[in-house]
Amino acid sequence: MFNKKILCIGNETELTDQLTSTLAANDATVNYGLISTDNFSPNEFGYYHTSVADVSSGSIVLNLAPKFDSIVMLDQTVESYPHWKSFVNTFRLMIELEEKGYNTVFRDNGSNTDILYWHNLLKTNKSLCLYPFINLINDYGSAVMCQKNPNPLTKIESIVDWSTDPAFMPIRNNMLAGLQMPDKCNVCYEREQEGGESARQFESLEWAIHLKLSHKQDLKKIKQPALYEIRPSNKCNIMCRMCDDRHSHLIEEENKKLGLPALDEQWQYQDFPYDKIDFDTVKRIYWAGGEPTVMPEFYAFLRRCVEQKQTNFDLCIGTNGMKISDTLIALLKEFSRVTFSISFDGYGKINDYIRWGSDFNTVRNNCYRIVKEGHHLAFQTVFSLYNATRIHEIYEFYDREFSGLNSLVQPAGGISSHLGPWNNPLREQVLESMYRCQETKVYYNSGRNTDALVTEMINRYKNYECNFDVLSKFFQYNDQLDKARGSRLVDYIPELEQARLLVIR
Repeated sequence: MFNKKILCIGNETELTDQLTSTLAANDATVNYGLISTDNFSPNEFGYYHTSVADVSSGSIVLNLAPKFDSIVMLDQTVESYPHWKSFVNTFRLMIELEEKGYNTVFRDNGSNTDILYWHNLLKTNKSLCLYPFINLINDYGSAVMCQKNPNPLTKIESIVDWSTDPAFMPIRNNMLAGLQMPDKCNVCYEREQEGGESARQFESLEWAIHLKLSHKQDLKKIKQPALYEIRPSNKCNIMCRMCDDRHSHLIEEENKKLGLPALDEQWQYQDFPYDKIDFDTVKRIYWAGGEPTVMPEFYAFLRRCVEQKQTNFDLCIGTNGMKISDTLIALLKEFSRVTFSISFDGYGKINDYIRWGSDFNTVRNNCYRIVKEGHHLAFQTVFSLYNATRIHEIYEFYDREFSGLNSLVQPAGGISSHLGPWNNPLREQVLESMYRCQETKVYYNSGRNTDALVTEMINRYKNYECNFDVLSKFFQYNDQLDKARGSRLVDYIPELEQARLLVIR
């Protein structure tokens, strides 16, 4: 007699039910059908099925998995999923469940051969990143390797053949050989040394599956960029406290009034040449800034795409979410797939303080509008000294109002930065916030660093000694901003203001 409860994770199509029924019949038991709520409890032995579209990954980990004897990822191809990212998220869910000690079945799936190859390769090859093989980034007229290293490789206008460009080839060759380049990739190396999953690992896995790559040598066959990132200027409508003059013209103006030196006096703003984009091979175009929704260049680009009937690609917009206008919504109706990546760094007025000039309720309402219009929505959150004791409020907000959506999180600055999250003197409050994050669903929803950065924070603060010199630099910096902006830290994050007393010794 069959005496187990088996949960199958599939591709959210009718085929999932059929495959589950076949497995149940082979075991002379019953397929009890789809689970679509996370409060479901299986009463009978047999098979059940769901997907990451029907129940979020976080809900499966927290609520469903403990009720089953085994969790099976059905052997279904990437192409059978409505979207390739659902396949990747299902795989990541299985890795998470395996690491938590659940009885999982997925490693012998024929459909998982390629993703397992890349998952393992990105752990053993400590240098390989797909970005230099697939991405062309316009950073104010210069091509850079990735968004985490703004140092120019060459001028966009000088690129004749991107696939053989001499600025890119040494980087690509080193990566294929597994040779690390600390001068270019240290941000990711540092994350991995701390036990976290880096951007190179996370993004490379996704793009390898998206582009249907089976082996690292397949990278040599890519002749045109699949991803374009466009940052034409620093025009922005807010002044985030972790940002700089290179990414906000308002901060640039403020710094001049304060007599502060420019971060980089060499940059020149330049729109991305439309003709550099190969619309036959492009998979995604990502607009950032600055703030795309206040850039004339962004609207001109959208209109030209519509006029040229070149709208069949993933259009991603990195935005603060303050300006989602009727004009923008009307233009975006012409595009096949649009994703807004919206930033929240705190709940309520804390977000408004960190992201100065932003309004939490306006951004939240615009998020609902984006979803109502049928566009995709994702989130970005920056961990900093400002919000290290309050991150759980954002995670809980995502759970309450946008459950199931992905969030990317990243730390502000490097390990020694006075803006980073690593040097908050309120150790116990930071740890409590991190532990509360681990109780949320978004923590498990396969977003980049959503879980890994929380774990890294916990490990750091368990053996923590505050650097009061760095903390003093933070207060000096923030006092300068408060004076210029007419704000007070105590009105927004009072516990952090109280920590000032620890500096006055």
